[in-house]
Amino acid sequence: MIQKAFKRVIRRVIRVARDWMREEPVDENYDRDAYAYPYLNSILRKVVRAVQARPDYAWGVVQGAHLAKAIGSDSISVIEFGVAGGTGLIALERIAEQVERHMGMHIDVFGFDTGSGLPKPRDHRDLPNLYFEGAYPMDHEKLRPRLQRAQLILGLVNETLPQFMQSTTSPVAFVAFDLDLYSSTMDALKLLDGDVRYLLPRIHCYFDDIIGFTFGDCNGELLAVADFNASHPMRKISRLYGLRHFVPNEFADHPWTEKFFLAHLFDHPAYGVNDGLVRRASIGIDEDILQRIR
Repeated sequence: MIQKAFKRVIRRVIRVARDWMREEPVDENYDRDAYAYPYLNSILRKVVRAVQARPDYAWGVVQGAHLAKAIGSDSISVIEFGVAGGTGLIALERIAEQVERHMGMHIDVFGFDTGSGLPKPRDHRDLPNLYFEGAYPMDHEKLRPRLQRAQLILGLVNETLPQFMQSTTSPVAFVAFDLDLYSSTMDALKLLDGDVRYLLPRIHCYFDDIIGFTFGDCNGELLAVADFNASHPMRKISRLYGLRHFVPNEFADHPWTEKFFLAHLFDHPAYGVNDGLVRRASIGIDEDILQRIR
């Protein structure tokens, strides 16, 4: 018993020490660093420590806010498609509050959901082997009082999104797609057809259901991305390759680093504006730079 207790204490000490080492302060001198990642990762750490949830959402919001500031916008919108029980949306609004505090940016938060669970899968593209009508229902009467700032938009996304897109909102900077079905994801991707006044030139996109299980290029969210790209010559969605090398070490092995994409709006008038990610001229990205970033 004493030996087991001793081992538990040692393991706890190791975990604490490892976490302390990971949380060593990063030089936040934005103007001196060659890249913005050390500065942005330091903010990410602060946000995640404060919220204690969803580093994936936090990374997307931080990156989106940074891009908005670089092109002269002082407000953004962040969206979750597929709210279900509301845990993600609550985390997103708490993240928005923290990012506002650290980056001086106003953030509007929106959540889209049917309010009654998944629609019925239409065909094989909707992964009927995994999903069924009514899965992931929402108790919106209990959820609404828990929301502090997020606007909950209920109904089929193909019916609610057009009205949202016609309203005057801050430009969309981050979108979490968690609608599970190919058909629903295709409907949500119509957001990227919107007026450039309401979209950033590059939008950080998180697709929740694309790894493991029976997900693939031929079904679900990845097929929706491929079909969107095939029909849009000037607006494309592309993976963020090697993201695990640019996030803090404590997140490098998290699955969410494989789930991020960027929507590129090549027809956006601000697409070519310097986004501040590269602060000084440098040649390549070597291991020393990667260590500096993380």
